[in-house]
Amino acid sequence: MNISQWSDLPKELLEIIDNYLNTKTDHNRFRSVCKSWRSSLLPYQNTVVLPPKVPYLGPPHLRKTSLLLTHFTVYHLSPPQIKSMASSLLWGWIIKVMENQQLGHHHLINPLSPIKVQPLPDSFPNSLNSLQFRVTELTKSYSLQCSNLNYKVVLDPNHDCPSIMIVATGVLWHLKLGQDRWTAIDDSVSQLSYEDVIFYKGKFFAVDEFGRTVVIDSALKITEIASKISCGNNGDRKSLVELNGELILVDRTSVVGFEKFKLYFLNQDQKRWIEFYSLGDQILFLGEDCSYIISAKCFGGCRGNCIIYSDPQFKVYNLDDRSLVPVNQHPEYTNIFSPPDRPPPPPPRRTRRSSIVSCLRPLL
Repeated sequence: MNISQWSDLPKELLEIIDNYLNTKTDHNRFRSVCKSWRSSLLPYQNTVVLPPKVPYLGPPHLRKTSLLLTHFTVYHLSPPQIKSMASSLLWGWIIKVMENQQLGHHHLINPLSPIKVQPLPDSFPNSLNSLQFRVTELTKSYSLQCSNLNYKVVLDPNHDCPSIMIVATGVLWHLKLGQDRWTAIDDSVSQLSYEDVIFYKGKFFAVDEFGRTVVIDSALKITEIASKISCGNNGDRKSLVELNGELILVDRTSVVGFEKFKLYFLNQDQKRWIEFYSLGDQILFLGEDCSYIISAKCFGGCRGNCIIYSDPQFKVYNLDDRSLVPVNQHPEYTNIFSPPDRPPPPPPRRTRRSSIVSCLRPLL
């Protein structure tokens, strides 16, 4: 049999593959494989160009004030798998980057909040070379910033009419990008008690302090999809997270010296949340502006079925035994947020530099 080269794949097949590449990272990595693949696909284009500012959310006399809209990208970095490398260098780690498109500046951000990391850790490199790391884009997040306030922003990237939604003082607010006025979502049942919102399967989903969950369509019509959780099970803080394509609810209880998390999946037929008890080998990173899930196998020595969050220091909650420990007491978890002591050597076979990682350099 004749052995075909990857570079000989027909263009129509490459275009089909490209339809499954949902991030700039994956698209540019695909184009960097060889010359024919690069020429077959156009450079990545953002489907929605976000404005740097949006109208102020408040009284009419203050609407001339603007809110700063920022966006972040969370990356998982890991060294190439080279047998000769020390085991400590095989640990992957997470960074979160804020990019100022107008000025071309990049800033390192706390992985679990929209706060800048200042100053940078001494061990953090001044640049990240794509020849030295494997880069995976985990998620994107958005935030509205004004003075000391930060609002989590959820984006609907509809090509024809992109919009955003936030929760402020328990109220859902919606804004079509390009317009100058926010719209409050009218819901007499959960008004003033909403806690989180997420964009899932093309629609906005929101949950209130009791677990009642609604979906908001493009006409801003509300439909209840889950009733409140029974009174005896309510925690202090509800968060919506996408897990392997499914919507889950994270219910957190906080009292002095005590933390507890419960997980629920949505039974749409019964319109209720059903508790489950394990994330398998996965780690849930529960952040203020976004949450993301990744296998513990991506981090050397770490165990799955746990939740990492900030309060304000990073903590690990183990769902197996309900234990809670600071991250800094376990080196294997500390390494998730820290680069290796020295950058790994480049792989022996040189490949074309992917432009997606060049967007990470410099970070200052």
